[in-house]
Amino acid sequence: MTEDDRIEELESALYRIEAWSRAYPLDIFREPDWHKARELLEAGGITLDSVSAACMRHVIEGVGKIAREALWPPQK
Repeated sequence: MTEDDRIEELESALYRIEAWSRAYPLDIFREPDWHKARELLEAGGITLDSVSAACMRHVIEGVGKIAREALWPPQK
C-alpha cells in the first residue's frame, strides 16, 4: 500500500465519522424535554442515565469500529 493509498483510507474513515455525526439533525429530531423524559422514565423504573449511557455506548462503539477498520496494522 502506498502512502497515498493509506492517506485515502484514513480520510475515508474520517468522512464516515463526519457523516455519522450528521445522522440525527435537530430539525428532524428535536431535543426532548429532559425533565419530563426523566420523570416518565423513572415512573417506569428506568433511569435517564442508563438510557443515555446505552446511546453513547452505541455511538462510541460505531466510531471505534470505523477507527479499528482504518488502523494499521488491523486491531482485533
